[in-house]
Amino acid sequence: MDDDEFLKKIRTLYFRFPGNILTNIEDFDVVPMNADLTVISQFWNINTFIHMHDCFEINYIFKGQCEFVFLDEKRILKEGDFCIISPFTNHSTRLLDPDSQIFPILVKEQTFSKTFFPLLSNDDILSHFFRKILSNTDEPNYLLFQTSASPDVRFLMKELFLENFQYDKYVNQSNVHWLSLLFVSILRNYETYSQFSSYNNGIAYAPILRYIQSHYTTITLSELSKIFHYSVPYLSKIIKETTDQSFSSVVRKLKMRAAVQLLETTNDSIEKIAEDVGYNSSDHFYRVFTDYYGMSPTKYRKIHQET
Repeated sequence: MDDDEFLKKIRTLYFRFPGNILTNIEDFDVVPMNADLTVISQFWNINTFIHMHDCFEINYIFKGQCEFVFLDEKRILKEGDFCIISPFTNHSTRLLDPDSQIFPILVKEQTFSKTFFPLLSNDDILSHFFRKILSNTDEPNYLLFQTSASPDVRFLMKELFLENFQYDKYVNQSNVHWLSLLFVSILRNYETYSQFSSYNNGIAYAPILRYIQSHYTTITLSELSKIFHYSVPYLSKIIKETTDQSFSSVVRKLKMRAAVQLLETTNDSIEKIAEDVGYNSSDHFYRVFTDYYGMSPTKYRKIHQET
């Protein structure tokens, strides 16, 4: 079905909610007891209220826009936005017109950890940023991806929603797999068409981290400060807060990871590898690598190409 036909069909459906939602509007869990997650449709003109629950809530704005309230912040979410809200946090969402459509995905905390965090196992600064935001249980937070109404994300969202109307023993397992595919699609593309933010960190952090990761071979802190119009001390503070590392440590780590990959997968000379990862002197690269890994690049290559 195309999007219009899909929306026409689903707006004829109804949802049955657990009784505790009707009796306790401040604290509830909408996920069925034997399920890992559930997907619902938010209706126009429904009575919205500030609430919390003990699961992650993921709001995908399928069409139009909505008002999103998170603690003391209010913002407008637009078509294609994919917002992950941490558990036990006061929030609400409200459609802004009759044609708008939101699909809230409610995911139990343990399911979210099993499904999402393995996808963030890459040892890079962006994955670290995501993990830091979503794993901090002491501080309420949200993470926003702006997917520009990606057709892949829309297709997967429709499939995940429709799967909830398959009343058989495979529904739960299938739901988890569709959710995994949805996460993969978003993470695979966030560097090219998405932005992300957290409640306390702000949306300006994402482009900074992306820029470092894309230009680590040549970028300096002074150049970065000019590009993003921050002072060098403030930019240093931003990087330290979001990565738990200094700018120089972040850049060195990215260079070393790239060097290791080249040593393991190519026969390029040490001089060429040093140049490729951003060192003007092979002697300097040799010293930094030896200090970082406890062995020379030559020895590292010999060990790993023999195994």
